[in-house]
Amino acid sequence: MTIIEAITAVCPLRPESRQALTDVLRTNTYRKHTELLTMGQVAHSMYFIRKGLARVYYYYKEMDVTDYFAIDGQFVGAVPSAFTRQPTRKAIQLIENSEVDSFSLADVEACCAAHHDLERAVRKMAFFALIQEQERIESLRFHSAAERYAELEKQYPGISNRCPLKYIASYLGTTQVSLSRIRAGVQ
Repeated sequence: MTIIEAITAVCPLRPESRQALTDVLRTNTYRKHTELLTMGQVAHSMYFIRKGLARVYYYYKEMDVTDYFAIDGQFVGAVPSAFTRQPTRKAIQLIENSEVDSFSLADVEACCAAHHDLERAVRKMAFFALIQEQERIESLRFHSAAERYAELEKQYPGISNRCPLKYIASYLGTTQVSLSRIRAGVQ
């Protein structure tokens, strides 16, 4: 999936808006373990994983904690850092060799100012991201690890075959041993 396809699935774009966005995109291929953003940097860009897998992670009490995944056709970025211009406490790491679109927030803001259909699409996508984050918080509070695992597989199809289980266990807020038991019961 391309970034244009992802955006137009939310809101149609005029041809000139599509071209303006295409003009500010940079597409690169990266090897797994590449960090698109390291802890302590200020985020100036957002990313779209065309093909591949990325995770957002941080450290808590010296433990590596996976906070978010982005898989084929999904966006990833350090939104708080991008908007506050403060150094991020999180990093973005590629788990697989990946093809990634990147765009600076300044460029997209300029495109949005000139193309209101793009502005509308970006606003809708921001609302969807907010809803998704709220659902994640509620999931951690109200659902069992097994329920969270089932939801993970729906949201990120095939991820358990593509991602180290330690990252999945961390994302689910459980241990690798518990995750193995959950998977044994699911499969």
